[in-house]
Amino acid sequence: MGKQRAAVVLAALLGLAISGTATAHADPTTPGGPWVQDSQQVSLERLHTYDELTTALERLEQRSKGAIDVESIGTTHEGRDIWSATVGTGPTKVLYITQQHGNEPLGTEAALQLLQRIGGNQAGWTRDVLDDVTLRIVVRANPDGTERFQRQNVDPDCSGAFCRAGVGFDINRYHDPAMSPEANPVPESAAIQRMVRSWRPDITVDYHHQGSYRQPDGSLATASILWPTNAGVAPDVLADSKRVAGLVYTSLEQYGFADVSRYPGDALPGIARNSFGLQGSASLLVELRGDLGQKSGGYLIRTAYASMTSLLQAAADGSLAAVDPAIADTIPDRGPSLDQHEDE
Repeated sequence: MGKQRAAVVLAALLGLAISGTATAHADPTTPGGPWVQDSQQVSLERLHTYDELTTALERLEQRSKGAIDVESIGTTHEGRDIWSATVGTGPTKVLYITQQHGNEPLGTEAALQLLQRIGGNQAGWTRDVLDDVTLRIVVRANPDGTERFQRQNVDPDCSGAFCRAGVGFDINRYHDPAMSPEANPVPESAAIQRMVRSWRPDITVDYHHQGSYRQPDGSLATASILWPTNAGVAPDVLADSKRVAGLVYTSLEQYGFADVSRYPGDALPGIARNSFGLQGSASLLVELRGDLGQKSGGYLIRTAYASMTSLLQAAADGSLAAVDPAIADTIPDRGPSLDQHEDE
């Protein structure tokens, strides 16, 4: 598919109207943080509850006449299903994961919009993409935490590393490939581990929220991104991960979702982007700005949606392979925090 055709396809994908509602503050004193806090006053009026999400996915599966396959990859401590949705038949496997942290919701809303847009669409450009790519989305990895709008899962009896006593575990610290799913105390992480080990995605993108950060030119960072930084990631996988980063960076800049910076993450193997890189998947973290007000919420959903669609298109038409990994190294560092909310 030529560049002009690809641009038309992406413009069509981006034509969907998107909206969301929430507001946020943050507590800068939390050890290990700071990040969005559970006590924040947040309006969730336009965000999907667990029951609404389940119903929406069931309807998408029905309306797609089998094009979208929705299944549970596991259950939480409170018995909620962890849903995945798969669409496409192509050889390149792309995995998106949303909302490992229950108070970081907009990636989930973008994923639903993406499934609505492509799942039942019979247009030629949709068939072109889905003939070359198989997309799977873990749509809200932390449904228990989401119901309480908290970062952690729900496990009041948790103990040990990355446990908030009386609350639960941080899911995104329990993907270490050296830990078997059977030994994993976090059911949400174990479910993702099992799925990744059996399905073996070629590309994985994990969607989160950070806080608000001021760039040197005075603008607010729209998003921050980062590839695997664990030293054990194979050089070719690191190069492919940087290609994904470069593609997302340039695409968001091209389509007006500017001010993308480099996220300052660490090398822990239990963090998703590092774990998937260690397992051979080109991997990227996307951290959307943490401002969840109604106007900015819609813009940030659209930003996530644009990153999802541009990567799908590039993976399908082969242009991803031509991206120079060195582009990733030109992404500017994230600026200073305005509200002390961060962390993948």
